[in-house]
Amino acid sequence: MKRMEASAGLDRRQLAIGAAALGALAACSSVETKAQRPLSVLVLLADDLSARELPCYGNLDARTPTIDALARGGALFASAYTSVGVCQPSRSSLYTGLYPHHHGAMGFGPIRTDVATWPELLRERGVFTAMVGKLDVDPLGKFPFDHLLKSVDMPGRRDPAMWGGHVRDVLARANGRPFAAVVGLSDPHRPFDEDDAPRVTDPERVRIPKALWDTEGTRREYARHLDCIARLDHTIANALEELARAGRERDTLVVFTSDNGASFPFAKSTLYEPGVRMPLVVGGPGVKPGRRADIVSLLDVLPTVLDLGAAPTPRLDGRSLARSLFEGVESGRDEFVSMQTENNREQARPARALHTRRFKYIRNLGPDMPTVSNVVGHSETWESGKVAARKDKAIAERMKQFLYRPKEELYDLESDPDELVNLAEVPEHAPKLVELRERLRAWMTAEQDPQLAEFDA
Repeated sequence: MKRMEASAGLDRRQLAIGAAALGALAACSSVETKAQRPLSVLVLLADDLSARELPCYGNLDARTPTIDALARGGALFASAYTSVGVCQPSRSSLYTGLYPHHHGAMGFGPIRTDVATWPELLRERGVFTAMVGKLDVDPLGKFPFDHLLKSVDMPGRRDPAMWGGHVRDVLARANGRPFAAVVGLSDPHRPFDEDDAPRVTDPERVRIPKALWDTEGTRREYARHLDCIARLDHTIANALEELARAGRERDTLVVFTSDNGASFPFAKSTLYEPGVRMPLVVGGPGVKPGRRADIVSLLDVLPTVLDLGAAPTPRLDGRSLARSLFEGVESGRDEFVSMQTENNREQARPARALHTRRFKYIRNLGPDMPTVSNVVGHSETWESGKVAARKDKAIAERMKQFLYRPKEELYDLESDPDELVNLAEVPEHAPKLVELRERLRAWMTAEQDPQLAEFDA
């Protein structure tokens, strides 16, 4: 009971902290507003958060009153994808607007020195650039932010009040100028017990995603994950309060998203929806509120930021979302390709996925090998599954499916959003399989994808 009371108190405090800023953003986002298009942007970047974990995307157990309010007053993109389901290549793509095979960081490595980056492109346009928190890109010299404070140099990196102070510092340094700031938050990344998030989620009552096995260990770990998301929401409330206190909500676009999916099986480091389907919520002056159904990506964030200043935009893989945000016009994109790249930290077959509005095709490439990622052998969910699998054949089979992927996977996301039934070998779906296979191959050919030879092998 005390935990539930603490939870209610935390929710009320979060709402109180963020109320003024959210009210101002909602007013600025009104269709009737006469405010000019914003010239600044504040990106609030979560770490390891799938869209499915948030109430505004349908989760019934998470507690995120600030994010929910931001979504109600702004634009929520229902199908926003990251190009890669793991941190460093995903963030490298976010800060370049390019796919990994174009910026060079196919895994946990550096981008090419001839690639233009977020701070380089914006600085030459007279925009003050800032990065606070997790950067996770290389080489550092290619990211010359005007203000840089990395999370490794931040004690108490999970403290919501501390983050508010850093946002206040960024706004003071901007001193009224147009700015483009990224706040790379630490939540809800593992370890879930770091700095001891308030324990407000009851493991016995939480609803476990269908893609996972329902064990006591999974319940404990998933509940702690949701507690970290509650703390993330509190942090965002503090950041928005500082934005309003500085009076910058009138000229600032607020973007909330994540780098990749939650650190659970069939999520982070995979091409399943929880691994690459991200939350993307945008509010600010002139933004038309409402849900956007078209397919967009994190590659689109940098082109959108560049578009705010109406400056010429270099050729990028992403495209500006300005018309979608300010005119309510959908992007027109009806497909997107995400990729799993080889890296020196995890063992996994490279893969490509073609996402469409209904169907999804995954092609697993390279030699057949068991998947090794940060959730295998390093999580209570995985370890509890191993114990349960000794007596439960369904769990044993599900864990095997995670470790060993077939050459082709096809899912109907409309009837099977949890991607439990692979239709690749179902005869009546053979035409769709051939269609999406050829569409993906055509994309890889046009992109000069380095894995095309493996696709044809």
